[in-house]
Amino acid sequence: MIATTTAVVVACGGGNGGTPPSTTAIAKTSTNSGDGQSATVGQPLVNPIQVVVTESGSPSAGVTVTWSTAAGGSLTPASGPTGADGIASTEWTLGTTSGAQTASATLAGATGSPVTFTATAVADAATTVVKAGGDEQTGEIGSQLASPVQARVTDQHGNGVQGVAVDWAATGGTVSSPSVASNAAGLSSVNVTVDGPPGPIVITATAGTLNGSPLTFNATAVVTAVPATANVTVGNNLFRSNRNSTTNPAVDTVAVDGTVTWTWVSTALTTHSVASEGSPGFTSSVPLTGPGQTYSFTFLASGTYQYTCAFHAQMTGRIVVR
Repeated sequence: MIATTTAVVVACGGGNGGTPPSTTAIAKTSTNSGDGQSATVGQPLVNPIQVVVTESGSPSAGVTVTWSTAAGGSLTPASGPTGADGIASTEWTLGTTSGAQTASATLAGATGSPVTFTATAVADAATTVVKAGGDEQTGEIGSQLASPVQARVTDQHGNGVQGVAVDWAATGGTVSSPSVASNAAGLSSVNVTVDGPPGPIVITATAGTLNGSPLTFNATAVVTAVPATANVTVGNNLFRSNRNSTTNPAVDTVAVDGTVTWTWVSTALTTHSVASEGSPGFTSSVPLTGPGQTYSFTFLASGTYQYTCAFHAQMTGRIVVR
């Protein structure tokens, strides 16, 4: 008699089993994604920007990725399928506003969506210079105009252009520098000291052959009652007029027989002095340290008196006595 044995296989665990659901993900390509490039405003980036789409970790072909950007730029194509390697790419032309710009790749339902790319748009070549501030001011003779006089250098799209020399001159006043290169915002600025006589001051800004050059700014020199006193703050590496806030140089006007008082404030923790320079001159102070110290001098003759700190050459001032 032949005995028959039946084997019974029992599944353990009681789970549902089966294949886990697939996961779609989108990300920048690990190399040559095109992120972090720069180009002139309105121009295409050298390299395309790229993403890779995967399905459960493997490249996914034929999946449509949508591209978008702000700041007036464009992406070509605006949408398109992934290739056999799961990669989709587009050409990015930057907008016409300089600075940081962004673009995005979107795939609905995918992990990592949207993917954001950044680029830097650099201003185009300088084309124009325009007034940016400081026109039509009034200032007392011997003082500095309250606001700097500013010109702005721009490209064809109105973006500020850095590093362009702007030459400054004034009739009836003195500019703080004869030439100032434009900064990152395209601004070239000078301070103007009113020389006199009373009446119009003409300030010019010349930037080569740029459109708008030369610019003409106007100001007016006036005579007011000459004060009998003036007060100057001695701070951390600065002299500042308490009357008009001019700093390095601090510029003040007093009448003949007028007194100027310098006061060391809480930031003046190192040794400073009031040291007369040039001619006419006046009696300099001794070195003083710490807040609460003062030095006063009474000016008996008219003239323009220059001074500095014997310990910090950047600290300067001017007293106009009339």
